[in-house]
Amino acid sequence: VSHSTTLSDTLNADIKFAVDVTNISGVEQTVFLVRTINNLPPNWTSALCFDFCFADFVDSIATTPDFQSSPFAPGETREISAHVFPLVNPGSADVQIQIGTFSNPEERFTLDFTAIVQPTSVGNHNTGSVADYYLNQNYPNPFNPSTQIKFGIKESGYVTLKVYNILGNEIAVISSGFRSAGNHTVSFDASGLSSGVYFYRINANGYSEIRKMILEK
Repeated sequence: VSHSTTLSDTLNADIKFAVDVTNISGVEQTVFLVRTINNLPPNWTSALCFDFCFADFVDSIATTPDFQSSPFAPGETREISAHVFPLVNPGSADVQIQIGTFSNPEERFTLDFTAIVQPTSVGNHNTGSVADYYLNQNYPNPFNPSTQIKFGIKESGYVTLKVYNILGNEIAVISSGFRSAGNHTVSFDASGLSSGVYFYRINANGYSEIRKMILEK
């Protein structure tokens, strides 16, 4: 079940096409996701995601340990998604994905998505205001050695974005200081860290959220 097949947003947005996938069989199923069409304007990228978002050059993923995932249990519903990242110029993108199972790989569900970013005139310039606080999944993920993290704050204030290891020890401060209301993107360079699972946490005006990321060297 696709949440939406056509979405419009602004430059530097994370346009997410979410799909709810249910294993209606009575046995465990390993599900795969293949990107079969990826027509993007210059300087746009797209990515396939389920538990994590993968690098833009990865055209197929599966619910296997190689992709930090596990098969679908009977009756289980899980969200998978295709993300489009319009980085510079406006335009429209067409992305097609196919979903199937290892037990019957020839039988696939095909979904077509269209992402649109309209040109913004001077009179209608987007101020970057956001309706609520949020912290996006880093992209790419897994990453090596750098990744980008996008977040939004509804009101200006002091913001911290920190990285922790699996033991809960703080190992890096990505951002610390006053931020204006709106959307923000920061980069994290993990050149000095070893491969593994890390967590990043934002604190802003009483809002706090934490997400997981994977460094693979």
